[in-house]
Amino acid sequence: MPADTLGRAWDAFDAYLFDIDGTLMHCTDAVHYFAFNDALTAIAGHPLTIDGVVAHGNVDIGIIRDAFARAGIPESTWRPRLGEMLRRMGTFVSERRGDLCIDVLPQVREVLGHLRTRGAILGTATGNLEVIGRAKLDRVGLLDLFHFGGWSDASETRGDVFRHAAAKARELTARNGAEPPALCVVGDTPADVRAARENGLKVIAVATGIYTFETLAAEHPDLLIRSLEDLLPAASVLIAQPEAEPEEAAR
Repeated sequence: MPADTLGRAWDAFDAYLFDIDGTLMHCTDAVHYFAFNDALTAIAGHPLTIDGVVAHGNVDIGIIRDAFARAGIPESTWRPRLGEMLRRMGTFVSERRGDLCIDVLPQVREVLGHLRTRGAILGTATGNLEVIGRAKLDRVGLLDLFHFGGWSDASETRGDVFRHAAAKARELTARNGAEPPALCVVGDTPADVRAARENGLKVIAVATGIYTFETLAAEHPDLLIRSLEDLLPAASVLIAQPEAEPEEAAR
């Protein structure tokens, strides 16, 4: 088992930034996939998909960029219409919200509830666009467990998403009297570990996505677990803090 270098109990941070896909849930539908393809095709003027593009650990704008690059379509063709594409994707998913098929991963609700009981601020740090990420979380009743959302609408790299989410987490924890706040990322890809490192954040890697335990171990996260089920048996036994009221409900 890789060493635990968190420097404190896993549940003793002031705020947590959670990835969504592969960390909190598995989407068994293809709604998000077809939203990409619909937007790409509309701009390209012929059928275009994200097949062959690395999606896990990427961000939605990065996937769009990489799909056009793979197809040999110059940036000057699509970049001016990026806003149009993002709106189109959001509308596509919103209109098909009922088709989202999502499995919440084991102990996700319990871990999130445990951290809230301890007074932690919970946010997302995800490659999903806000409309899409919110739809996924709301579909399975997880949205209201988060105090704020860190989305990818204005970011082309995961590191940038994490930077903005961490800034918001620091702002909210400062209001709760935590100074300096201790932040922790929870994610399932090597990109999550690297983005956390880029921003000077502690990171828990969980092998519930497409990457193996061994692949994640090679990135040297501060704590590596096979599932969030591994966390609760080791929960600190401390007096629970009052539950923080959601400020933005992952807005």
